[in-house]
Amino acid sequence: KICYNPRVHPPSPRMKLPAFLAVPALASALPLKAQNPVYTLPGETGGLFTYLTISQQVEYADSAHLAGTDRLLDQAVVTVYSNVARQVTATLSFYEIVEEETNYEDPIGQPGVNPGALAGFKPSENPIWSSGPLLFSVDGDGSNNLNLNQLVFSNINTLVPDDIFWSITFENISNYSDGGPFGPKLEDAASLNPTGAETDPSRFYARGEFSDGLWLSVWLTSSAPPTSTLSIQLAGVPGPSSRLLVG
Repeated sequence: KICYNPRVHPPSPRMKLPAFLAVPALASALPLKAQNPVYTLPGETGGLFTYLTISQQVEYADSAHLAGTDRLLDQAVVTVYSNVARQVTATLSFYEIVEEETNYEDPIGQPGVNPGALAGFKPSENPIWSSGPLLFSVDGDGSNNLNLNQLVFSNINTLVPDDIFWSITFENISNYSDGGPFGPKLEDAASLNPTGAETDPSRFYARGEFSDGLWLSVWLTSSAPPTSTLSIQLAGVPGPSSRLLVG
């Protein structure tokens, strides 16, 4: 599961802390390949994987450093798993990074993991871009198995800085109770060497009613790899400066 840093954000009695779990399972399907990737934590790698179980109406954010010179994002693909066929409403958002003013224990970020370049930052309050709620149909293989699904967000057409936070929020998931067998895929960033990856491994942010709308730092405390990162592929087209050079 994922835990909040109690030294930084002591929960009040009225806070409802969402359940965070990283659950091992067996992968079988292949991911959709994004064109012109500027950040890729590879989709399907075969063998064992983990996924982050989620609570509805909670926003989960992870950091990314974009590779190359492409900065005008055009498409994003988020990998999720589900044990049954469902209807899912999902919102994808991008945020600028802002300095985390809280002093964490040394080293900063995920306990036992060398902090990444973005370990001292958190998402800004308001997004650069948001898809708004979009309806997706996801597949499942029954109660004892999970099926990989690609949630494709297209026509983003938004210029972003080198370093960003991206977030995913799920609402109105049919046939689902919070903490059930459904959620975004977790990959081991340390072993996969993702393209363009500079992040604080396994340290996420979350916000919702339980946090009064503020971003709270969270980290994994389960059998998931300590350098786990949420799996996403971001694709873009050359930004204005790149197009000028091409011309």
